[in-house]
Amino acid sequence: MAVAQQAQVSSTLQVERVVLVDAKPVLKPVTAGRPGDVLEYRASYDNRGASAANGFVAELPIPAGTTYVAHSAQPANAQASTDGVHFAAMPLMRTVKMANGTTGPQPVPLADYRALRWSLGNLPPGKHVQVQARVQVDPVAAATATPPTKP
Repeated sequence: MAVAQQAQVSSTLQVERVVLVDAKPVLKPVTAGRPGDVLEYRASYDNRGASAANGFVAELPIPAGTTYVAHSAQPANAQASTDGVHFAAMPLMRTVKMANGTTGPQPVPLADYRALRWSLGNLPPGKHVQVQARVQVDPVAAATATPPTKP
């Protein structure tokens, strides 16, 4: 999804599985992620028009059932959101009540991130830009993977 884009900008979203080959990451085609898989999401934007797309902002969703992989956002200046509406610099922080009754900041778990956003400025005519990030497919909860036993 792109925000503040002009109609001349086209976009594509690609997802590939990240596998290690000789200790180096290699991207492979994927049709469905399995628990533990690391997936790379890449959104590409092309300005096919005659004028610049001013104030161009790109967003990349983080699907439910996945966890954002820390520091994988490219370009690195991405902001994150837990609701897809309110964005802030990473790492996201929240205020929590401590055991001693005081409040203090605490990092938001990466599993709670639901979207990333990049403010990319102007996208000139004929230019291309890409944003990307990795997620890990969450494990299946033991309670849902195995039927409960009767007492």
